[in-house]
Amino acid sequence: MDRKFKEISKNSYRGRLSHMMNRPLLPVFAATLFTSAFLIFAIQPMASKMLLPLLGGSPSVWNTAMVFFQAMLLGGYAYAHVIAKYVPLKMQAGLHVALLCAFTFVLPLALPPVIAPPEESGQAMWQLGIMFSCIGGPFFVLAASAPLFQHWFASSGHADSENPYFLYAISNVGSMAALLGYPLLAEPLLTLHQQTQGWFYGYGVLIGLTAVCAWLVRKGVKPVVIHVGPALTGKTRLIWIGLSFIPSSLMLGVTTIITTDLASAPFLWIVPLAIYLATFIIAFSRKPVIGLDVSREAAAYLICLVAFMLMISSFVMLHLPMIAVHLVTFFFCALLCHAELAKARPSAAHLTEYFLLISAGGVLGGIFNALVAPVIFLTPMEYSITLAAVAFVMWGGSHVKSALNIPVIIVGIALCVGTYFIRDDLLQTMGAVVIFVFLLVMVQNRPAFAITALVALLLFHSTLWSTDKQLAALDRNYFGVIKVYEKNDMHFFYHGTTLHGAQSRLEKWKNVPTTYYSPGGPASDALGLLKGPTQKVAALGLGVGSVACHKASGRSYDFYEIDPDVVRIAENTDYFTYLKECGSPYKTILGDARLKIKDAPDHSFDMIFIDTFSSDNIPVHIMTKEAFETYLQKLTPDGIIAINISNRYLDLRAPLSAVAKELGLTLYYKAHQPEKIKGSVNDLYMSSIYAVMAKNPLSIAPLVEDHQWRAYETKGGERVWTDDYANILSALFLLR
Repeated sequence: MDRKFKEISKNSYRGRLSHMMNRPLLPVFAATLFTSAFLIFAIQPMASKMLLPLLGGSPSVWNTAMVFFQAMLLGGYAYAHVIAKYVPLKMQAGLHVALLCAFTFVLPLALPPVIAPPEESGQAMWQLGIMFSCIGGPFFVLAASAPLFQHWFASSGHADSENPYFLYAISNVGSMAALLGYPLLAEPLLTLHQQTQGWFYGYGVLIGLTAVCAWLVRKGVKPVVIHVGPALTGKTRLIWIGLSFIPSSLMLGVTTIITTDLASAPFLWIVPLAIYLATFIIAFSRKPVIGLDVSREAAAYLICLVAFMLMISSFVMLHLPMIAVHLVTFFFCALLCHAELAKARPSAAHLTEYFLLISAGGVLGGIFNALVAPVIFLTPMEYSITLAAVAFVMWGGSHVKSALNIPVIIVGIALCVGTYFIRDDLLQTMGAVVIFVFLLVMVQNRPAFAITALVALLLFHSTLWSTDKQLAALDRNYFGVIKVYEKNDMHFFYHGTTLHGAQSRLEKWKNVPTTYYSPGGPASDALGLLKGPTQKVAALGLGVGSVACHKASGRSYDFYEIDPDVVRIAENTDYFTYLKECGSPYKTILGDARLKIKDAPDHSFDMIFIDTFSSDNIPVHIMTKEAFETYLQKLTPDGIIAINISNRYLDLRAPLSAVAKELGLTLYYKAHQPEKIKGSVNDLYMSSIYAVMAKNPLSIAPLVEDHQWRAYETKGGERVWTDDYANILSALFLLR
């Protein structure tokens, strides 16, 4: 009797212990997943921002970084899948805590002290290697958290353990908090050093939370048998990979569109990534706020609108409302794919494999955009291709079953091809409208819609689709897309979507600098200040070499250019002859301008002419306090810094004013609107904004007296941009 009583008491105690430990199980697991996801997505903009100055501020930095993060995520998911399948549950917990602790030896995050990227090619692989050596280990073990902790929870016997996928939504909320917190709080308020220190402390908190989860798994939770469910097929696995590939590729495609013209900066990287995560949260929530049918229809109509925007992009410059359309389209297309993915999720027994294959699709999407597309496509066609793929997802996943109507499909293709080959502006516009209406009508005819959308999106790509100019040269590399167009007797050079130089080939105007460097403009004013028997100018950024035609006796130019293809175009006399025929002695130094100018002798330049652009954005690392300290070191005592700050989106006068005040420099600026005369070289002149700085106010005083330059009146309280801190959000014209 006593023995039976003791046995009952013992079982009762175990039951109470199990019940007690089940009560905190959900909040502890939720907090751990939230923290892990927060750390994963907080480190992404942080690490990428560190690398930007070494790679010229190129938009490719983020795309390449995303390949690294997605690859590490895949590695983490593979690790979670393997130990979940082959390692006993109680040993898994101890192993994971041990790995978290082991990787603290590479923290806090910091770049190696002496590193330099390759100059000719291979920048992407160099970046991947640096990122792997600095944060590969911690990111790898963090990446395993989502599937591994959900697997532990599914084995716990908790009331919700049979459907642990809701924890994925909690994990994504942590990711979203990190992404939104970075541009709104971390970047404006903290230096990079403070950010990395804070992240290190957060990593320590995660180790503690993981240890608690491990203790619960080892001591208080009785593992249960998970229902296996139906066997997986190869087709199902391919569908998971495909549905995760498309949103990943679209995210990077949209990011490239934004950062090419605005700026390559964390707050702009984060917007598409936050949208991407939001679609995951909605799709995997217990009651999605936007249903599958709604996302399917919205995506279809928005694809029609984007196709129409691409068709008229020759006539309408990309602006903020159009960027908003791209982002909204991305939201509904990604939501459609993720909703189909959530609909196809398996039983908890296949959870880790499911997340592993989702991660594989994400990695493939990143590799396609960052590494494959720049090699096989001369223009960024990857965005159009994956957008068209969404139309095929609608075709395959819709309950609306349409017959393959061959005649209707032929009509759609004929409309696209016919409009593409028309060279009259009005007829092309009419053709674009007809195709747009055809797509709208065909939305419910899934085969006709998908195939016509594919043809339209591929044909009417912004680079290939031009009404009034003939494409003479086209190339693409890590730093972007460069193009040379011909029209009548003129050549135009574009980087991304922005004109970077033009030249008339008529003999009487051939050596007249145009665009932002025209005679009588701010560039002419600034260069006109230089006097003396020798005038040495360091030009940061080559373009087509227009400034070389601002010549004077004894003047020479050292051009610093990061992109070898730009040098090739500028020196090719079939396109531009400024460098050869204007007569100014020059040399080109290949590499990032700020890094390379450090090698020049101190006090060797009379002027540093800053004209560095990636499409329409000016790399931030060129504009920091430390950068200007380097420039001052290379200038003569009476030397001048001239800066072309012309762009569509950022007002850089306040940040420059803060730097000038900090370093004791005199600053003036001038906005210039040139007279344009049709049929004359004046028609190639562009409006521009320039700033000049000097240690000696007398060096630039004539600009105020003779050319109407003026000082910038600051509002006060501007924080100086440094290599450790920059707040681009504050410089947006939209927010000023």
